[in-house]
Amino acid sequence: MQDAHFERLVSCFQTVFTNLNPGDIPAARHDNVAAWDSVAHVTLLSLVAEEFGMEIGFEEFESATSFRSILDLTRRKAIS
Repeated sequence: MQDAHFERLVSCFQTVFTNLNPGDIPAARHDNVAAWDSVAHVTLLSLVAEEFGMEIGFEEFESATSFRSILDLTRRKAIS
């Protein structure tokens, strides 16, 4: 389902992974995006936290390893 969270998260991914095709972003995972290293992970999640006005805890940080998991996190935090 594409909604405002989806579109905003795509924008975050495009900012961090500039060489990633926008159509490939929904399938992006830390193990299939070569540029997704530890620095990119911190940068991405910092950007997501800022974009969505939320804090990301340590356990959430460790499990946020794909577009889908980060999207689920932003949706869950929006309703809590």
